[in-house]
Amino acid sequence: MIFTGDTILGRGTTIVAWPDGDLGEYLASLEVLAGYDAVPALPGHGPALADCGAAARFYLAHRRARLDQVRQAISEGARSAQEVVAKVYADVDPSLWPAAEWSVRAQLAYLRRDGGESTSGSVWLDSP
Repeated sequence: MIFTGDTILGRGTTIVAWPDGDLGEYLASLEVLAGYDAVPALPGHGPALADCGAAARFYLAHRRARLDQVRQAISEGARSAQEVVAKVYADVDPSLWPAAEWSVRAQLAYLRRDGGESTSGSVWLDSP
């Protein structure tokens, strides 16, 4: 059994919030946990999971898909974190957008620093 704390939850996904949360470190932790196939995971919240590796790969896929959505929003003209949120989280209750913005800011920081993305002419970490 692996105790995953808040890295992998029993239901839902973890919010990696900027500026304290580091998406690169979070993804690296998930990569390590992805190697624990068929090992039960005990999250900090929610029910136990039968396969830590499978859960970690699910989380990795989710994060990569979100990063692709953020890239797409920027390529479509989003120029602030709020505009990225409006595009990426359009199907989410707008009352949750302030929390989503902190996650988007962590994604933007990751893309700028670890993802090798160009910041020329784009929004990245505009002031909160």
